[in-house]
Amino acid sequence: MKNTLITSALVAIIGLAFVGASITAQAQTTTTPAATAPTKSTKAAKTPYKGNITAIDATSVTVASKEKTLTLAITPTTTFLVNKATATLADFAVGDSVTGSYTKDATGAMSAASLHKKKAKAAASTTAPAPSTTTTPAAQ
Repeated sequence: MKNTLITSALVAIIGLAFVGASITAQAQTTTTPAATAPTKSTKAAKTPYKGNITAIDATSVTVASKEKTLTLAITPTTTFLVNKATATLADFAVGDSVTGSYTKDATGAMSAASLHKKKAKAAASTTAPAPSTTTTPAAQ
């Protein structure tokens, strides 16, 4: 009887050891995540703006609108357009009404991606015709 009791206890202990070992083994198994595709190099998002130039020099342009004032760095990649034609920085001046887009880098620095303006069209002549100077003979 004593042998039966010891044998039963030993079998129970060994059985629990096997069950515990399989549970521990399952807890320690890790799954490796699937290899992720390499991310494409994303360009900085372009944000549109509109306003009037309040300051401009070779390195930056400040554009003010009713909502905010932006000071944008001018870079070698900044594009300039006047009436949709290629232009240069020299074609822009304080007071010009402009549109364009800018980018923000990781540090928060803003750079002008583009600067556009439309030149005013030549005003059409709106003068009235000159009055006629012909005279008619007076009736007698």
